[in-house]
Amino acid sequence: MTLLCGYLGDHRPDDLCIRAAVLVELLHEATLVHDDVVDESDTRRGWPSLPAKFKNKVSVLFGDYMLATVLAMTLESREAKWLDVLAETARRMSRGELLQAARARRVDMTEEDYLKMIGDKTAALFSAACRLGGLTSGLSDAQVAALGVYGEQLGLAFQIKDDLLDIFGDGGIGKPTGGDLKEKKLTLPLLHILSKVPPREASRIRARIRRGVKRGEVKEITTLIRDLGGEAYAIQTMENCRRKAVEALALLPTSPALENLIQLTSFAVERRM
Repeated sequence: MTLLCGYLGDHRPDDLCIRAAVLVELLHEATLVHDDVVDESDTRRGWPSLPAKFKNKVSVLFGDYMLATVLAMTLESREAKWLDVLAETARRMSRGELLQAARARRVDMTEEDYLKMIGDKTAALFSAACRLGGLTSGLSDAQVAALGVYGEQLGLAFQIKDDLLDIFGDGGIGKPTGGDLKEKKLTLPLLHILSKVPPREASRIRARIRRGVKRGEVKEITTLIRDLGGEAYAIQTMENCRRKAVEALALLPTSPALENLIQLTSFAVERRM
């Protein structure tokens, strides 16, 4: 995404744009390593996670090392705006993780909490990737801001799709379906039905998740989510985010790179893994 956005302005992607893309990926990888420690995940997209191979101490230190490398490379680039973008992004991503951890313990997340959480955890990184690419390509401040909106909305759509795949997918995303339920994570399809059923029923469902959903109970909850419209609501919300992402690109000049960014929004919501 950083490299695509680097093709949108008068400047062609060069070493500066490639460096920006590397910074985004290093920040991404560092947060994934820390996520796997926090979530006690044994796998990452079907492969052994770093904590599973090297334990938590080494994994945390390696994630910290990558974050330090991001800071060092940003300072070496002498691009002050990059530092602003990356510092804000790192803070948002950490805040999103903290919100998820706090809500998971009490299983009391609301839809508003959820959207804020995925905005900070996932969409912030998408937005940063696009803004950094725009900053290297000679775009105006307004155009760079528009790319930030595009990335934010695409990130929201992407995460909602991930959450749908966790409930209704076939396990092709590298983890078994129902993983979020077992980890006491409330995502949009479930949150929607919790707001629709009677309070007593909602309390009963939350209590079941709080004590731990067993393998045999996942299908029952999944069926309930689908029957009560949770899946349809999440799909509609995801499509609205995709539409807003495309609309944000109206300020950008027509080009093959712009067309690729538009096509990327369709891929994000139609993918099966």
